[in-house]
Amino acid sequence: MPWTPAPRDPEPADGRPTNPLVRLLRLPGRTKLLIAVGVLLAVILATGSCQGVDITEAEATAAARTALAVHPDGFEPARVEARVLRQGFPPSPVWVVVLTVPDPEGSSEDFLHHAGIWVDAKTGQIRQVDISQSDDG
Repeated sequence: MPWTPAPRDPEPADGRPTNPLVRLLRLPGRTKLLIAVGVLLAVILATGSCQGVDITEAEATAAARTALAVHPDGFEPARVEARVLRQGFPPSPVWVVVLTVPDPEGSSEDFLHHAGIWVDAKTGQIRQVDISQSDDG
């Protein structure tokens, strides 16, 4: 029996092709470019967010306390909080450790000393140290 091609799907009445690949190829150049950029960004963000955190919260807190102790404006913190954030492009994980000494006479947002220390979640290296004091301190 000789080979016969498969029957073609009839084109819709408005003339648009039913095959998604054909429809994509018939799009204007700018639209194709936007689709390609969107797919590329999605892939970059997806691969960046899959990177794990190698440093634990305890290790990040210890590194931040050490960096605070050797800093010229260092202080002994009363409260410590740590969170993992993703920074940069492509995003990479970083621990943000906040060390504070609350103001006993102020509200819960008032502090005598405040430090924000960024610790690389992959290597444990200190990226940034920001220390501030209250106007009274």
